[in-house]
Amino acid sequence: MKDNSPLSPSNRISFSSDNRSVSISPVQRSDSGEYQCTYRNPVSSETTKLSLIINYGPEDVSIKGQDVVDLGVRVSLSCSANSEPSASFSWKFNETDTNVTTDTFTIDQTDFTHSGDYECTALNNVTKRSISQKHALLVKVGGGGGGGGGGGLSSGAIAGIVIGVLVAVGAICGLIVYLNKTKIPEQNLQQIRPASGAAQTRQEPEYEEINDFQKTNGEGTSESSLYVNLCENGNHGFSNRPRAPPPPQVSNPPPVRR
Repeated sequence: MKDNSPLSPSNRISFSSDNRSVSISPVQRSDSGEYQCTYRNPVSSETTKLSLIINYGPEDVSIKGQDVVDLGVRVSLSCSANSEPSASFSWKFNETDTNVTTDTFTIDQTDFTHSGDYECTALNNVTKRSISQKHALLVKVGGGGGGGGGGGLSSGAIAGIVIGVLVAVGAICGLIVYLNKTKIPEQNLQQIRPASGAAQTRQEPEYEEINDFQKTNGEGTSESSLYVNLCENGNHGFSNRPRAPPPPQVSNPPPVRR
């Protein structure tokens, strides 16, 4: 029996003709366990046990940790391997021994010199087999965590920032267009108003009182005359021509000869 279950023959397991022995070839790691053999006679029986350990590995070596880290943070890289007995570990940094012989490589405070390749080697002292695995680490200012799950922005946060920037730019462009559309008519209106005033001035002549005087005729009656000066050539205001003096007053006009 194996692990309290009946052990049956298979392509790897065979029994002797008297069942006194069992052969396993080739052995696998799953063959590890507790084997039981029971023998009996017509009077009594007895069972004996044997623990079988299959040495293997190391296999499936891997390093878990961050790929990209910020400057001045603490970083830990963890190395693991399937092995029986348990493997021992050693670390190299950029092909140079670090004297670290545990399964975890720790950097208390990162600086730019810590960027490079970290290599973990797992060794089985029984099988004398070893296997290595490398891990690249980048230290930079403001860097987010890579495969190790650092503090970088998520894709959703980045998308939100991009959308917000686009909305802000669109709002600014729309405001500029609106201001331009409202400003141009005002400028045109200011340009039209003086022209309209000038046209109105040309259409409505201005008058200026020059002088009131009395002209006495032969019958002794008088009449008032008003001299005016028109705005000429579309100029605003009154003309700069000199004003004519009023005609002289005659009390007794000379007789007319016929």
